[in-house]
Order: sequence, then structure tokens, then C-alpha cells
Amino acid sequence: MNNILAALLLTAPTAALAAAAAPLNIGVAAAVRGAVRAVAPGAAGRVVETGKPVFSRDKVTTGPEGKLQILLLDQTSFTVGPNSELELDEFVFDPATNAGKVSARIAKGAFRFVTGKVARRDPASMKVETPVGTIGIRGTMTAGTVGGGEATFVLLGPGPGNNADEKSGGITVKNDKGSTDVDKDGWGVTVKAGEAPSPAFELSPAQLDGILSGVGSTPKGDSKDDAAAGDATGASSGQDTAAGKDNASDAFAAVDAAEGETSQFASQQFAAPKTSTWADVIAIPGGTGKYSGSGSYYLCTGGVCGGSVMGTTSFAMDVDFGAKTIGGGSSAITLTGVYNVSSNNTIQQLNYSSLTGDAVTSLTVNGGGVYSWSGTSLKLIDSGGVTAGAASIDVRVQGTTGPPQYGGPVTGSLTTP
Repeated sequence: MNNILAALLLTAPTAALAAAAAPLNIGVAAAVRGAVRAVAPGAAGRVVETGKPVFSRDKVTTGPEGKLQILLLDQTSFTVGPNSELELDEFVFDPATNAGKVSARIAKGAFRFVTGKVARRDPASMKVETPVGTIGIRGTMTAGTVGGGEATFVLLGPGPGNNADEKSGGITVKNDKGSTDVDKDGWGVTVKAGEAPSPAFELSPAQLDGILSGVGSTPKGDSKDDAAAGDATGASSGQDTAAGKDNASDAFAAVDAAEGETSQFASQQFAAPKTSTWADVIAIPGGTGKYSGSGSYYLCTGGVCGGSVMGTTSFAMDVDFGAKTIGGGSSAITLTGVYNVSSNNTIQQLNYSSLTGDAVTSLTVNGGGVYSWSGTSLKLIDSGGVTAGAASIDVRVQGTTGPPQYGGPVTGSLTTP
């Protein structure tokens, strides 16, 4: 799964994404309540629903009763409350090393975020901007409110007194007038437009409650878009251990309760890969890329390929999510080993705009010359909450004069320009 996520998320700098037909998925809306809408560059505005993807440079707004939790692919989570506006400026992630960059902007409203793998590896790689100042991150959980030309930010943990031997986190709030460091959980900073951030101060229980109430759990019996409840797992794991022994314990309890409502659903989104549906693939708003991968092939008997490895299969296959096509161009399959097939192997273009059901279909491979590719098929795979994040080709190839037949499934990840 790491290769799948890395290929999707090493997308490009912000300028390159803006030039693309449409950005690609960077995570999932783990829980939604009320009215939540998003607009991505190059795409029409859309209603955000639980379980649906979020895209790079999405600008998300919530209504008067709206609430949203987003889980990015490095397990960074953002929760925003009613009448909020969040923009996912940039997200780059290499799961093989956990290197990357997370940049977001909160224009207004109440928010809470928990850092993921990118910030844990390199805290300088994550920042959150607001109209009055920027929050620099040192591996932590933070909440705040923004509006009316001022903002308050509070560090929720882990502080130096945490009970889980976690490395102490912190935030640095700065603007062109100055900066303030906060390294104690339950402490925060207030910033007003045109002024330097205040010195760090300990928030009272009432102040903490006032900030966290905007992103707290307020379930309604008639809510039809609630996420499944469950124990803290996945991206939420570790949030309970972030709670220190300071007088911010009430704040931690509120945060844990709110996160628990979505944690089971979120962890399911990052579970084992599953077959995509054509409906979900067709709904991807745009963008181009290439699936590529390699694996082993085997002797096939009675339709089953197995036993000793006969050689190596590799493939590269173009996809255009805007045009709803896959294959064509330089798309090809190559075999080395017992069978050496480096020509007469072009994957013909397929238009999937009218396909239904699971994203599985036969592939037409140029069968000219002495090889037949009859029986070769394609399956698109969801992984880590990313629709069609990988492709699996079940290869079947044999000489046109008949058996033996060789092949087997080979899975490849998606890269983008």
C-alpha cells in the first residue's frame, strides 16, 4: 500500500497542481454533519459527504450546523465546526520515508488538528495559516478559533507532563509583528490583526470549553450522515495518550470524545485495498496519470497461474480521468524470462464512461505477431481511501499456435505529471 500512496501523493508543487486539469485525492471526509461544501481548482463545487474523497487545494466551507473531520493520507486530521472555512493548500507525502509537506489555511471558524506522519518526521514540514498569523508545528494537537480580525490558538498536547512518554510537542505562532512559542498543554496565544501574538498564557476551563465547543461532539438523533462510532484507532490512536497531567485534562476528554465518533470509520478507510467501482472512478473530476508496476509471472494450467516463477512482468498504462479513458498511447505490457515479449504488446485504449459495477474489465492487447493476450483483464483498486489508487492487470499470454500459457496478476501504482 505504501507504493500506492506514494505514487498518488508525490503530486507536484502547488503551481503544478493548479495547472492540472483537476487535483487528485489526498484523503477522505471521515465524518460530516450538516451542510458542508467544497470547491477544488478546475472543478465545480460539490457537497461533501462522509466517506468521499477530498482533493488537493480543496476550499471547504461549513454551514451554520455543519461539522467536518478530514483524514489525510499521512493520518493528519482536521476538524472544523460550523461557519468555518478551510483550504487544503498543499499535501505531499512519501509513505516509504514519511517525508512530505502539509499546508492548510483556516480563514474562519473553530478548528482542531492532529499532526500525522509528515509532521512527526519533520515538524517544519507542516504549517497552518490564518488571516492574522501562521502556526508552526512541532508534532502536536492544536485547536483554535478564527474570526473578526483575531484568533486564539491553544496547544492540546502532548505537553512535557504527558503520561505516555510522548515527545513534548509545541506550536510557534508568528506574523510580521513577532512570534510566540507555546510548549505547555492547555496554554495558548491570542493574535489580533496588525499586532504581534500575545505572550503565551494558560487558558481557563471556560476558555478551553469555548474553543472546543465549536468542534465538539453534538450528535443529533435525526443526523443521517454520522460516521460510525468506535474505539480510538487509526489516525486517532495516540490522541488519548497525548493527554498530560496538567489542568487541561477536561479539554483532552472533550477532544477524545469527539474523535471517537469517527475513528472506526476513518480506520476502515485506511484498511486493506478493495476493488473500486466504476461509478466512483467516473466521478473523479479530472487529471491524467500513469499506472505502472512489476511482478512475477507463472505457467498457467486450467486458467490458474502458479508454481515456479517463470519471469518478470512489467506494465505502464495511461489514464485520463477527465476523458474517462485508460490505455492507449505508450501503454504496454512487457515480459522477460521464459517468455520475452517486448513488442506486439500495446494496451489498447478503453473508454470506461458507460461501465457499471466493480471496476473490472477485459483489456485488449495488440495480439499481432506470434502472441495472443486473450483473457488479460484489468481491476482498479481503492487503497487508503483513494479511489483507483492502483491497478491490477491479470496477464494471460501465449503463442498463437497454442499452449503453454503464462501470466498472473501484477499490481501497479498511479503517478501523475
